[in-house]
Amino acid sequence: MAEPVLQVQGLHVNYRVKSHSFEVLHDIDLDVAAGSVVGIVGESGCGKSTLASAMMRLLPPNGRVTSGRLALHGRDLLTLSCRELREVRGREIGMIFQDPLTSLNPTFRVSTQMINAQRAHADTGGRRRDELRAEAVRMLERVGIPDPQLRIDDYPHQFSGGMRQRIIVATTLLLQPNVLICDEATSALDVTIQAQILQILTELCREQGTALVVISHDIGVISQLADQVLVLYAGRVVESGAAAEVLQRPQHPYTRKLLAAVPSRHRRDERLSTIPGRVPSLAELPAGCTFADRCHAAQDACTNGEPPLVDVAGRQVRCLPEVRDAAPSVELPGDAAPAASGAERESSVLVRTEQLRVHFAGRRGLLDRLSAKGPTAVRAVDGVDLGLDRGEIVGLVGESGSGKTTLGKALLRLVPVTGGQVVFDGTDIATLDRRRWRGVRRGLQMIFQEPYGSLSPRLRVDQLVTEPYRINKTPPQDQYGVDELLGLVGLAAEQATKYPHELSGGQARRVGIARALAMQPAVVVADEPTAGLDVSAAAAILNLLQDLRDRLSLTLLIITHDLNVVGYVADRIAVMKQGAIVEIDTADRVMDVPQHPYTRDLLAAIPELPHDAPSSA
Repeated sequence: MAEPVLQVQGLHVNYRVKSHSFEVLHDIDLDVAAGSVVGIVGESGCGKSTLASAMMRLLPPNGRVTSGRLALHGRDLLTLSCRELREVRGREIGMIFQDPLTSLNPTFRVSTQMINAQRAHADTGGRRRDELRAEAVRMLERVGIPDPQLRIDDYPHQFSGGMRQRIIVATTLLLQPNVLICDEATSALDVTIQAQILQILTELCREQGTALVVISHDIGVISQLADQVLVLYAGRVVESGAAAEVLQRPQHPYTRKLLAAVPSRHRRDERLSTIPGRVPSLAELPAGCTFADRCHAAQDACTNGEPPLVDVAGRQVRCLPEVRDAAPSVELPGDAAPAASGAERESSVLVRTEQLRVHFAGRRGLLDRLSAKGPTAVRAVDGVDLGLDRGEIVGLVGESGSGKTTLGKALLRLVPVTGGQVVFDGTDIATLDRRRWRGVRRGLQMIFQEPYGSLSPRLRVDQLVTEPYRINKTPPQDQYGVDELLGLVGLAAEQATKYPHELSGGQARRVGIARALAMQPAVVVADEPTAGLDVSAAAAILNLLQDLRDRLSLTLLIITHDLNVVGYVADRIAVMKQGAIVEIDTADRVMDVPQHPYTRDLLAAIPELPHDAPSSA
């Protein structure tokens, strides 16, 4: 292996909260060579982003490296002054952060921010502002921003979340750092744009020798990019080695569980594996192995002391030999009977659209104003015919801006319809007055994309899930109890007294689902139900949606840009592009023999695990 550009040795990081100090990273070793890619995976709370922040010397004020070494080109970053770090950051080591909103200044135009970044961190060689601007436009075009010459002068709030992430990627790549740390850099992007970004990163490694550290909960992305993989759990490396070895022949029970939870069309007849419990609080770590209380094969010896990292089959594993060898005792994901397919259910259309159109007035440009022309209409949904059968799961896929969410909202009359019909159980909902619509809309509910944004921070969970009853003045005899609603979505009764900020992302998503189920709907529109979740939490949500469909005969429209999700869970798939459905068929036919070129492009861009990756833990 080539000499490492970035070297982490024996790194320990502590956080101080009030009067207590607790360790969040324990004895981390990591070598990143020029032109290589190291992937870091693990659930939320395992220390991935803390490790990235430590490597950039960007820990929060209460965080401190207590021991270890961080070396960039042999130079210890821990000994550098603030002025010296400013010269190193951006130019020698850069980072693409997870949340683009916190990385872009809302008060400055994108052009100003990209030009200032070049002036502060890159060797501009005395180039003029217009030359730096042209370079920024070129990079925006490369990452897929439409009309970059015009959009570069917009403010961050005028872009979608995915576009803001592309701007951050473009700005970082402009500086051409020797080491680039990507913290969930593609999590908010469509598969086609994600593929473009991954291609750009691959070219950086090949052409410029850039070393990459990629943090992601998408193991398919890690499989496609990484040469080496580190699996973190509770601030510790539990397995590390060559990507092909770790992802195809994992040795640690935690790695096996993560891989068994990845949805794929190749696992349609299996129930996804989930990991029981939660990552332990780093302030109160259990004695012995930190994974023992969630491990299927844990033994008494696991609590006697923390296992050391040992060499096993060409990689390092933090697990006792007798526990690793107990893997065959794991419940296989395919042990549960698969849900009935759409073809096996009685076909009965419950909701349908006929030539549905939703148009929005666009912005008037300067030429439009001078010529007295009206604004150009944005055809978000343009002549869509779609039917959903009772008890069916339909996946709606497409890129950002294709009209997926607008179509879902139009089904529930949450956006004004320009033309066409939405017919629910034989009734055109557009003809209903407010009183009659209130009675009908109980049967149509939505699970919104952002769980925290759709839950009032001032209400407890018990108040949130019963809020629909207060709004609709539902008689007590027609109401679910709080415990019953939480039980439907797999939440314990003690969660009822918590506020949204006290919940994990997966728990907040389940509260949103419970609230949608309160009115006993016939149709639920789920907008990106697994977005931003760890692979295990996402698997639990997908299992839950399938269970609810079977138990409650729900009809589900799942809106997502993740084709692995719909390939696994949906009976039929509708592909949407520029406001129109360009292909719709059974999931197997769309995924295996796509007919439309756009569908083939989407499928070609999916990052997947090798087919021989383990499907059991």
